[in-house]
Amino acid sequence: MKEWYTTRELADAQLTGMPATVAGIIKLAKRESWEAQQRMGKGGGYEYHISNLPRPARKELEARQAEAMLPRLLEQNAVTIKSSANTQANLTERQRTVADARVTVINAVEGLKQSGITQEAALTTLLTQAVTGQLKEINPVLDAALRLAKDPRGRSNSLYPSNRSLKRWLGTDTKALAPKAKRPLKVPTWANDFLMCWQRPEKPSVEHAYRQLTNQYDLEGKTAELPSIHQVRRFITKMGNIAKQKGRMGARELKNMLPFVRRDFSDLLPADIYSADGHTFDGEVQHPLHGRPFRPEVTTFIDIATRRVVGVSVDLAESSIAVLDALISACTHAVPALIYVDNGGGYENALLKDQATGVLARLGSTMTHSLPYSSQARGVIERVHQTLWVDGAKELPGFIGADMDQEARQIQFKLSRQAIKHGGTLPLLGWQTFMDYVNQRIQWYNQRPHSSLPKTTDIQGKRRHLAPDELWQQHQNKGWTPTLLTADEAVQVFRPRTTRKVSRGEIKFINNIYFSHALTEWHGEEVHVAYDINDPTYIWVYETEHGRQICKAEWNANRVDYMPKSVIENAREGRAKARLRRNDAHREEILEELNGRPALEQEQTTYIPGIGALTPDLLSNRMGIQPEEITVVEETGPRTPASMTADERITLYLAYQSGTPVPEEHRFWFSRDGETKEYSAWARREQEMGSEARTL
Repeated sequence: MKEWYTTRELADAQLTGMPATVAGIIKLAKRESWEAQQRMGKGGGYEYHISNLPRPARKELEARQAEAMLPRLLEQNAVTIKSSANTQANLTERQRTVADARVTVINAVEGLKQSGITQEAALTTLLTQAVTGQLKEINPVLDAALRLAKDPRGRSNSLYPSNRSLKRWLGTDTKALAPKAKRPLKVPTWANDFLMCWQRPEKPSVEHAYRQLTNQYDLEGKTAELPSIHQVRRFITKMGNIAKQKGRMGARELKNMLPFVRRDFSDLLPADIYSADGHTFDGEVQHPLHGRPFRPEVTTFIDIATRRVVGVSVDLAESSIAVLDALISACTHAVPALIYVDNGGGYENALLKDQATGVLARLGSTMTHSLPYSSQARGVIERVHQTLWVDGAKELPGFIGADMDQEARQIQFKLSRQAIKHGGTLPLLGWQTFMDYVNQRIQWYNQRPHSSLPKTTDIQGKRRHLAPDELWQQHQNKGWTPTLLTADEAVQVFRPRTTRKVSRGEIKFINNIYFSHALTEWHGEEVHVAYDINDPTYIWVYETEHGRQICKAEWNANRVDYMPKSVIENAREGRAKARLRRNDAHREEILEELNGRPALEQEQTTYIPGIGALTPDLLSNRMGIQPEEITVVEETGPRTPASMTADERITLYLAYQSGTPVPEEHRFWFSRDGETKEYSAWARREQEMGSEARTL
């Protein structure tokens, strides 16, 4: 490092606290009697030693010299850095990286000191250039080493270590520069008590849980053991990310953070495994029966080996019939060996799984269910829902999915309901249009490249993934042949079956009665009954032991309904009646709220037919009532049908039926009485015995 300077060099340096001219510097040197020596070379004159300069000027001059030397330091110390990394033993990768970075910084400082710059000037220059960003341009490797060398536990917000840290490393053995390994977390005594307050599904904040812990310790007299909230926060910071969420997340949500296993399907053949699942469509369409907005249920079957959608069914709600319809569609491509599904009611039912009458037993396929809360295990079909139906619903006007803006969703909802209430065009797809759209989406999905399938080179020479249809065809070209059913086999396999008992040549099934003379010798025995879900005219009867067909029984006239009902119509009627009952209950509740009548009128006399009037006093002392204390009183006002005898109710019902005006309080009873078992029994007696039935 240069130590002697001419007056011209000092004037050009423009140092802090120094004259800026040659004359000024000469005058200052004479006044302070600077140490000087004769200048060698042309021109002569004197040179002054750097120690003569004031301290600020001397440090500034040293810093400038150190700055000029920094770019060459890394090359000079490359061998030292490499050897320092090899000498570290029994250290983690993080410890080795930090130790090497600190050795690099020490070598840079030592290099500056060997050049004649003081240690203080070298450290100051190095850190100043790093903080101002100049070091990153001059020597990016040294800048990165400074960043890695910093202890992340420090309180400073700077990216670089402090001057004090650098001095400590300079006085430390190279082998001791590695940071200490992280010590195992020591669980404090209060940790379990706090976690009981914090690890709850309500996900309370740390402050809320800490307040509960404080109250608990105050009640138990353990105030001295109460930690500070800062200790609690430090403890939570040291906990693992999964351990933090236990109790705050359920098993299903927590699985999204846990490690998982990727399943390899490269060795599978088409139709080895089908996966199926139902999905409530994220958009509204017009109901096929009444046209009102509703969200249909889409059941999808996909082949795991080729990622090809092989079957689909669209129904009004999730059911075993919808799954059966999708399975029939899937088997037109190939009969599967195994079907992988969840534990929903559409799959876990006798229609599919019964060993005697189930469809799968006749089909020869095995159904396997995933564990509860394990939707990741069926990630293939779950992803298909997102690609096919969720993204597809966003293209339709009736989309109401979770991704839609709430305000826009509310506007869309109001538009469709106003169109129903006041008339107008319903901004939703019709049923047939929606069915065409579903088929178009499946065709588009099967013909697009799939990222999980192998790559190929197309006719344009471009590398891309195979499409599901292409991979399916490749397997066929290599000799694989799908297992298919003939038309007769499909009819036998896919007709749902159940078990019924024969009684005098008749079989009762879903409120219909079927008859055949071939069933005469089967009286009192159970048989298997196959049926068509859309045509209720016939049923097919089979032996339970060998499966031989006995006969084809036909719908008979002596049955409950005037016209036969199919399975779907019967289920639809039951659903409609249940909805009407709920509406009637809501209507009565609303009327009672409107009239303000209390739920129980304690001040009125309660009349019990056959017993008499019971007052509140008698009710409160019912344990001490004697038979002679009960007074039988006559009814006042019109009697209700509930207080009448059976003959009186039948007579009243016939009178109303013949044209007698029906009072308001009897209208609901009159509308329902014709459907009761009491009226049905009387009507049957009336048909068999005539007018004498009324006296029985």
